[in-house]
Amino acid sequence: MSLLDFDTNLPCEGSHHHRSLSGHAAAEPGAYMVISPCCGPKVIQCSPRVSAMQASGVLYCGTCESEHLTSQYTFLPVEQ
Repeated sequence: MSLLDFDTNLPCEGSHHHRSLSGHAAAEPGAYMVISPCCGPKVIQCSPRVSAMQASGVLYCGTCESEHLTSQYTFLPVEQ
């Protein structure tokens, strides 16, 4: 996996969620760019959220309104 080179102060896209909801840790910065199999680069997520996403097995994509296996997603680390 290659590291992405851009602003490392980007917040987790889910930082507005309550702590621990869906794996989000409100105090943590964005750590991964999530790339969907149908829509390309999607969002920046914190490490706990990415772990929760990977453990879920299936993720719903609001853009194409379909479910995809998490194995079809790419999680690229943001350079810290």
